Amino acid sequence: MSEFTAELLARVEETDAELRVAREAGDDHTAEVLSGRLDNLLRIAEQHGVEVRRGAGADGTE
Repeated sequence: MSEFTAELLARVEETDAELRVAREAGDDHTAEVLSGRLDNLLRIAEQHGVEVRRGAGADGTE
């Protein structure tokens, strides 16, 4: 795994975790900001052929 891929996956995981916390706390503004950040990271991953596996509930559903 390249350094780029490892860093990108780490950022996706971190942002995804922060997003779950914001949603659980009812912090709609932070959740919206983090959702946009996550969308951008996932777009970059797709553009570079990086497969991203996300945990249950990562898309806002349980």
